[in-house]
Amino acid sequence: MNTYYLPDDIIGGSANGSDEVVIRFYISGRDSVKNRIVLNQNMINLLVSGTKTVVYPDATAVVNAGELVVLSTGNVLTSELLTGGQQFSSILFYFSNEVLNRFLIKYDHLLQTVTPLGGRQPFLIFKQDSFIKHFTASMQALLTAENDLPSALRLVKLEELLLYLLHMDPERFRAIRIITNDREQLQIKKVVESHVGQLITVDELAFLCHMSTSTFKRRFREIYDTTPQKWLLTRKLEMAAELLRSAGESPSGVYLKVGYQNHSSFSEAFRNHFGSTPSEYQQKRLNVAP
Repeated sequence: MNTYYLPDDIIGGSANGSDEVVIRFYISGRDSVKNRIVLNQNMINLLVSGTKTVVYPDATAVVNAGELVVLSTGNVLTSELLTGGQQFSSILFYFSNEVLNRFLIKYDHLLQTVTPLGGRQPFLIFKQDSFIKHFTASMQALLTAENDLPSALRLVKLEELLLYLLHMDPERFRAIRIITNDREQLQIKKVVESHVGQLITVDELAFLCHMSTSTFKRRFREIYDTTPQKWLLTRKLEMAAELLRSAGESPSGVYLKVGYQNHSSFSEAFRNHFGSTPSEYQQKRLNVAP
């Protein structure tokens, strides 16, 4: 599986001073799942058509047509799905932390009385209102006519968009946080524990932790005293057992919620771990007919 470095791969190398803001009109005619992306700059994605999923180490963003997402730098997994027979298309803005910091300094007087929302997250999703839809259409027309815009124009268009987002929802805008490098152990725990119930491989978990697979496995064993595969299996089955202790759940529905692709493999693993099938386990716990 290829790893894409953005925006470097689309500008032919590392960004220099004139490329501190990169803008592209992106179109794709096919679905793509779990692309490995290294975002070396922050990004704003104005989604025109399709659906985009972005998986960070400790959070997942699902963005639909008619929305925009502000993404911070870091390693992510992305999926792009076509909808309604349309192409996947979006306007992409890439910009450095320095550009964002200059913007925040320039408009500090607009932020001094704003209380940021609590918590820290690597993305913010906004609905595209009438202004942003017109802005998106104008950018699409501009990029269609001239894909390589002058650097001054790129900076002005980014500032226009950021300033409007700040005006539209100052509390949420102020809550943008750039991902920092947590301690390695905390990062591994955050990544694996937030993906227990999802279909994700050890290689993908290692990528999200900014590690090679071998390094990830070694560090994982140092923390949990077992392999990632065994730990994930145990946690999935414990999660399934917890769900089955609720009368509102059924074995035929639980396996999907804990990241299994079919019911038979889930039932076999559950029986090997707990000594009974999911139905038998639920019947004993709830004393109800299976």
